[in-house]
Amino acid sequence: MRSVDALPNGDGESGQTDALPTAKLPPGAMRARAMRHARARRFVIKLLLFIGLPTLAAGLYYGAFASDQYESVSVFTVQAADDPVGGAGMSLLLGALPSSGAARDVLLVKDYILSRDMTDYLVAEHGWLDHVQSSDIDWWSRLSRDADTEEVYQDYLERVMVTHDSQSNTLSLRVRVYSAEMARTIAQAIVDASETMVNQLAERLRADQIKFAQGEVEKAEARYAEARKALIALQGDGAELDPMGSASALLGLRIELEAELAKARAELDRLRASMRADAPKVIEARERVTSLARQVEAQRDRLVDDDTGEGLNRQIARFEPALMEKEFAQHALQSAITSLEMARIEATRQHRYLVTIAAPSEPSAPTHPRRWWGVLSVLVVALLIAGLGSVLIAAVREHAKL
Repeated sequence: MRSVDALPNGDGESGQTDALPTAKLPPGAMRARAMRHARARRFVIKLLLFIGLPTLAAGLYYGAFASDQYESVSVFTVQAADDPVGGAGMSLLLGALPSSGAARDVLLVKDYILSRDMTDYLVAEHGWLDHVQSSDIDWWSRLSRDADTEEVYQDYLERVMVTHDSQSNTLSLRVRVYSAEMARTIAQAIVDASETMVNQLAERLRADQIKFAQGEVEKAEARYAEARKALIALQGDGAELDPMGSASALLGLRIELEAELAKARAELDRLRASMRADAPKVIEARERVTSLARQVEAQRDRLVDDDTGEGLNRQIARFEPALMEKEFAQHALQSAITSLEMARIEATRQHRYLVTIAAPSEPSAPTHPRRWWGVLSVLVVALLIAGLGSVLIAAVREHAKL
């Protein structure tokens, strides 16, 4: 009997198994073909379900529903009044240092722009919520009407971006919303609010510096007034207004009297050598010596009087600390006044202000969403997820067979 493979076809020639009708295939081949067809159908269904459907949905959304978004760009920095005009290289070098005042102020402005205070300001003054929650915006990208403050802030961070260039010490601001005019308005509002903040910080710094210097002047003035009051009180208690000056004058007078006394004694000795002791000239010279000696002793008692305690030495001992305190207070007052003037000059010299390098632009065409890029991104993500899912499922099946 002839085998199935050797059966002739309609032309009388031997045919192959694949050319036979399905009904004439062996049962095993039929089951294998059915399994291949079933796997192919499942694979196609998976492709359509996990890759085709998300990609189709993304294409439909980006092509028909996604709202156009416009981006306004602005560039600005914080400049100090004392920055040298010709020292651009050194300014850039110092601006890149963390301790630099200009770099610190720029980073403060960046933090302020990305703060909740700025979000609240735009909501209250420029209708931020009305714009991002408008019903004209597609349902996927607009902010929900019942969004809480945290959701509003997170949505703000997604639409407003600030980058810092450490080389030029500048900030680049990007605002992306659903209207070209609104994008420029919001960007300008952010720049204006940042400038106000910088001016307030600079003014506060200047006021603090001057206030501190003025406080030191007031303390020095109070100290000087107290020193003068104490000195006047001492002058009211004693007979001398200036014991130091009086002592100096008395000392000079005593020196002169002692010189006259020495001359008088020399003259007396000369007269005694040539005249009798009761001669008129000798008596006159002796009386002169006695008078000068009494005057010298009186001046000594005025300078140093240990018995009554009213000598100039005691008065000087009382006056000297008060005089020294008055001099120290006067020097401190002069130093404080000089420091106040220097603080005013330094505060003016270190004044900082915001400089707009590129004003907020008004875009003439939408920049987002990038439709083809969005569809392609969904396709790539779907492929990755499908591939990873297939690998995981295969691994689980192999593990179950073991």
